[in-house]
Amino acid sequence: MKHRAHKIAGTCAGIITATALYSKDIQSGNTLIAVAPMMIGGYIGGLLPDIDHPKSRLGRIFFPIAWVINKLFGHRGATHSLLALILVSILILIPTFSMTGMVAFLYAQFAIGISVGFASHLLLDMSTVSGIPLLYPFIRKSFNVANLKTGKHDALVSILVIVLTATTIYFYV
Repeated sequence: MKHRAHKIAGTCAGIITATALYSKDIQSGNTLIAVAPMMIGGYIGGLLPDIDHPKSRLGRIFFPIAWVINKLFGHRGATHSLLALILVSILILIPTFSMTGMVAFLYAQFAIGISVGFASHLLLDMSTVSGIPLLYPFIRKSFNVANLKTGKHDALVSILVIVLTATTIYFYV
């Protein structure tokens, strides 16, 4: 998938997660407070695995890092694995242990957003013909769950993700 589909899916993953986590607490406003940082985190997390491609959105911003990662692992290598998702999730959550109050709450929502956005990226790329090496470095075989073509099916995937998000909000709220 291209960056637009990943941005939409990551953002929607953040919205769905915030809705699912805080729907019972909607009276206190925590849902509304949590949605923004989760959306932003989801947006960033939705793009993050492509840091392994120097010409991707994040790859151009962080070119030296993207270039090194690409040379070491290639595109859709290490950054497109469950291990990368777990490591990023742990690393991004560590700062919350030194925070307190509202700052800790907001940062935790942002960190959760990055994790679910990252996971949405893996799911979208796993639904393409080429798939992803989900169990890298243990198994380098690419796994795929569908045969969508990057660029060709991006709009359809984006629409489906938006409909899923709207449906989730409708049933939870």
